[in-house]
Amino acid sequence: MFRARAIAALCFVYILLAGPGILRAGVINPDISVIGQLLYKYHDDKAAPDARKPTLDLGETELVFESYLNPYARGTFVFTVGGEGLGTEEAYIDVIKGLPDGLALRGGKYRLGFGKLNPVHPHVYSFIDAPRVMKAMLPGEDGFNDIGTRASYFLPFSWSSDVTVDALKGAAFHPDETESKGGWVAHWNNSLLLGDVTPLDIGVSATQGTNNVLWGTKTAVYGADIKTKIPFSSLTNLTLQGEYFYNNSSVVVDTTTGDTSHMGRQGFYAFADLRFKQRWNAGVIYDQYNPVENKNLTNSAIKGFLGYSLLEETTLLRLTCERFKPENNPAVHTVMLQVLFSMGPHKAHQF
Repeated sequence: MFRARAIAALCFVYILLAGPGILRAGVINPDISVIGQLLYKYHDDKAAPDARKPTLDLGETELVFESYLNPYARGTFVFTVGGEGLGTEEAYIDVIKGLPDGLALRGGKYRLGFGKLNPVHPHVYSFIDAPRVMKAMLPGEDGFNDIGTRASYFLPFSWSSDVTVDALKGAAFHPDETESKGGWVAHWNNSLLLGDVTPLDIGVSATQGTNNVLWGTKTAVYGADIKTKIPFSSLTNLTLQGEYFYNNSSVVVDTTTGDTSHMGRQGFYAFADLRFKQRWNAGVIYDQYNPVENKNLTNSAIKGFLGYSLLEETTLLRLTCERFKPENNPAVHTVMLQVLFSMGPHKAHQF
């Protein structure tokens, strides 16, 4: 029954987007992509019911509809199909031309531009899932994603520099409340060359929103990010990337009186990713952070990852081995194997 409803819903979306093009070859026929995955997992977390029991699951399927609406604007829809049914992960419009020099606008629901990893989908990562520090520090249950409007502007510097500012509905800061109160995100990114061929990206981010609408308590997160890619040959390069996060939140400690306390937590991740022979990559990522349960503790994780593409980027195999060490608790070891397969122009990973 669920599968039939999902197929019917997707057919409706396709007709809605491409209906005029069914009758004639119109410019709004969208590019359609489907990205699926198989996920094998084994771990030794004694607190989980499936400890030491290998599991094989069909992860989320991602459906992407993209098209230029006209020479000045582009529309994007991203739907996910998983255990909770059909969901809208992103639905937004980009106005990229026709505005004052260097200005671009976006409106809708989308992954927010905080740092380097959050704006892109996890299937683009070299590893299988996001670093643990991101979920611990950023608002939202499945990535920092919200309804908002964005203005982007290229600054007139001698190097490439741009700033983006988003005005948000704010639901990502308080997902369990029906009433919403606004928030904002800002990111400043700078790109330059070290020598003639080595790029360097440096950015800073900030966001603020209300984590409890009833009592008006707020969460602010500040971050800094850096990335470089060192080329060794036409088929071999090393990517080095890291981000730092500082989360400063007011938390309600007594729901009767509304008494609050301030909690400051920090964390970071850093990884090295070596790509070689075009179809292979291997690396290691480390992250650590103060968990929301106790700001005085420090959790850490180190993960090795290996990836291989069958012929080209439409089919990817990824293997990760992680050691997660919560402070004052035993370490948890996890092995994951992922098969990513994609159809359409939106690939699982672009070389």
